[in-house]
Amino acid sequence: MSEAMNTQNKATAESNGLLIEELARLPVGTILDERTLAGMFACHPATIKRAVQRGELPAPIRMFGRPVWTAGRILEHVAGRLEAAQKDAEREAQRLSRIGV
Repeated sequence: MSEAMNTQNKATAESNGLLIEELARLPVGTILDERTLAGMFACHPATIKRAVQRGELPAPIRMFGRPVWTAGRILEHVAGRLEAAQKDAEREAQRLSRIGV
């Protein structure tokens, strides 16, 4: 990723919250390392490691001794988390409606 794109991503993330358009535009087979993801998310590579530990990002594979992901795998993981959160919200709404809240 070029320095100009990295700067633009950081500026977007800082001014508007987290907006990662570049990830969605990449071909699904694009391989991303920790440093590239950190640049996209405007954070430190250690934050990427912690996000994996918390389940916020999928586990990487190792390539050439470095953790890597594909853009498609990250997007699938995020979509799965969003779907699970939606189901949880629906179950909670049903539970609350049953008890009259």
